[in-house]
Parts: sequence; structure tokens; C-alpha cells
Amino acid sequence: MMMNIKQVALLNKEGEIIESFGKGKKKYQSSSVLPVVIDYYLWDSEKQHDSAEKYKDQIKRVFYQEKVEPKIKNMLQDDIQRLELAQKFSYGEKVLETGCSDGSVSIKIAQLPKVKRVVGIDIRPSAIKDGKLLIKDLVRKKEISSETAKKVFLLNYANENFPSRYGQFDSVCAYEIFEHLSPQDLLPIFQSTYKFLKKNGNFFVSVPNRFPDKKYDKLGRSRWKWFDHRNFFSQLSLEMFLKKFFKQVKFHSLYPGEKIEDGIYLICECKGKLYD
Repeated sequence: MMMNIKQVALLNKEGEIIESFGKGKKKYQSSSVLPVVIDYYLWDSEKQHDSAEKYKDQIKRVFYQEKVEPKIKNMLQDDIQRLELAQKFSYGEKVLETGCSDGSVSIKIAQLPKVKRVVGIDIRPSAIKDGKLLIKDLVRKKEISSETAKKVFLLNYANENFPSRYGQFDSVCAYEIFEHLSPQDLLPIFQSTYKFLKKNGNFFVSVPNRFPDKKYDKLGRSRWKWFDHRNFFSQLSLEMFLKKFFKQVKFHSLYPGEKIEDGIYLICECKGKLYD
């Protein structure tokens, strides 16, 4: 991969820029800026679990749009679009979603005819409970079929503790996970997930773009700045990381016609494992 690093941005633990070096000064382009978090987190699994309980991705709001609070209604359109995009990918028959939260994405994937089984895992028992209740409610309201519901298995596991007896999967998804990991934890936790992907399988990942188009900040829709986020990515840094493990890394725009580097999310489809 030819690296196009024009700037290096040093970030604190909130993702704010402390200092930057290179061309462009205050103009940061996601395709050419390398963000580096210089704060070190004193972290452990217990703190990770406690923090995750305080902040839960409530993606299930796409199924209950009439109940969404006005202050976050402007963000709902991005949630809807993200789930619609997730349904356009090819997953194969057996899918693993890590950090599945309330299971909304797992449910959407299970609706695809070619998918036979979706296993969603999350470190929070409460998230798994929420997901199971969501499935029951959607079946009751006939928004999903009982056949779709039977495809989804939501389990309480951390990535690093997921049992090998489940075997390998045609696809592994890490939607909105990397940003919750401290920089020193990203590689080991990714590797614990990577081993569950088949040699010719597909890996899907999405993270908030640290340097989206300024319109998202003005509209209050930027997703990178949340108290439970410990890592921050540009298009350049995410591609650099993923290219170490996959032959192909393809970015997808959330909205048609929008440049990858300007998007609110960085969404990748990876193929061709470089290691077993």
C-alpha cells in the first residue's frame, strides 16, 4: 500500500487534536491524516465492562422511530442508512457479529435469504437480554418472521473469550467496535476475532470517521466524540491497519455520491486473509 501521509494529528483521550504536523495546518483530510492517541489508558476487563454498561448503542431505535427523543432524531437517518447498507453485503451462510449490542444488525443480516445462522456476541449481559426481547417484540409485531428469529443466536461473550467450538465463519462483522478499544488493546482483540474467519471469508468493519465533512459537526451528527470512545480513525489509518491482514480492503460510502473521506462513518469490506 502506498501511504499518503500528509499530516500527523496527536489526539488526547477525548479525540481532540493537541498538536499536528505536516501540510494543511487546520484542514484535515481523512484520506491523508494519521491520528495518533498519545494518552495511555490504564484499562482492564472490569473497567471495560463497567464503561460499556454506561453507554449502549441503541440502534434498535430504527425499529421504534416514533419513540426517538427529539434531541437525537437528527442522528436517526444515519442509523437507518447504516443498517440498510449492512443488508447489501454478501455474508455467506454463517456469520459472527462481535459487539452486537442489542442485536439490531444481527437481525438485519439474518433477514437475508442466503444467511442461515448469525451469532452475535457482546460483553454485556444486559445487551444480550435487550436483544432477545427485541427479537420477540419484532416477531410479535410481525416486523420479522419467526424463521428470521430462529437464525439469530445472541450470546454473552467477550471477543477474547469466545469458545473455539463455534468454529469458523463465512463472515465476521465488527460494526462500531474498534473505537471502544484503547489503542494498546486493538491488535490483540482484533486477532482474537480474526481467527474465527474462514480463509476465504469476508470481514466487515465500521468506525466513526474522526475527520468527517464539517457539515456533520454543524448538524450535531458526528459520531466520533462519545465518552466511551478510546480510539479514533481516519480513512488512512484504518486502511493501514487492515491491509496488514487482508489482501483487499474496500471502503463503502454510507450515502451515494459522498466521498469516503467525508463520510460520518468509515465502512470497510475486507477479503483474502493473509494469515491462517
